[in-house]
Amino acid sequence: MAELKTLDLRPGGQTAHVWEGGDPASSALLFLHPVTGIPRWGDALEALAKDFHVIAPYQPGWGPAKDDLPGVRDGLDLVLFNVDLLGTLGVDSAHVVGISIGAWIGAEIAAIRPDAVQSLTLVNPLGLWSENHPGEDLFAQHPGHPTAVLFSDPDKRAELLMEGRDALDAYVEELLDLRASAKFLWPIPDTGVGRRLMRIDTRTLVATSANDNIVAKEMGDIWRAAIPGAQSVELADSGHLADLEAPEALSNLVRDFTLSGA
Repeated sequence: MAELKTLDLRPGGQTAHVWEGGDPASSALLFLHPVTGIPRWGDALEALAKDFHVIAPYQPGWGPAKDDLPGVRDGLDLVLFNVDLLGTLGVDSAHVVGISIGAWIGAEIAAIRPDAVQSLTLVNPLGLWSENHPGEDLFAQHPGHPTAVLFSDPDKRAELLMEGRDALDAYVEELLDLRASAKFLWPIPDTGVGRRLMRIDTRTLVATSANDNIVAKEMGDIWRAAIPGAQSVELADSGHLADLEAPEALSNLVRDFTLSGA
């Protein structure tokens, strides 16, 4: 059964709020959430926990860590946060799965601390910019439904992101999560990671969603070409938040790729 824990990290000294599920004796899988954080321990994480020890932290600035955003200066701080988390949990290395902004963080970890990453799955990755494939502006949406653009069908926002939660709490958290994302992605979502992708030497899979309004599917080929030996694949029937819209397809994709290299 999954558990939400609060941990004091060493040596960095941060506080981490992290979901853990699955058998601790199984291979560790670090799940790096998208721009909307982790609204709940959902179907994708539950499915992955059948085969992996799933570690799914809220990055500083998201969810219960919303007040930690001022202490994060750049992507390096996020890398160190996640490396410290693994160290605190006694995990030497993990399979890393990142979605959206989480894919950017995962790529940075693999480039800077390759020893900590056994395999890398990047889903609808943000962090590179192409004038030819700009996608929708994540931060220029209607304030009444600011994340509807992330779904293949805008009506899925209410079903998949808000349902089962207090409406006001969910809306405020939605805006705060976007605020955290904007610190790294606004006004142009180029994080500079492109200068470091050639350093990644772990097995890497880049997945893009056919109906993603934010990351054009053509960006998958750009990421794949920048990472030595990377593979790419397309997810059908999903928008930007593949973990919410296509949990079975995503978990199967991750499982097949990760275990194929075991």
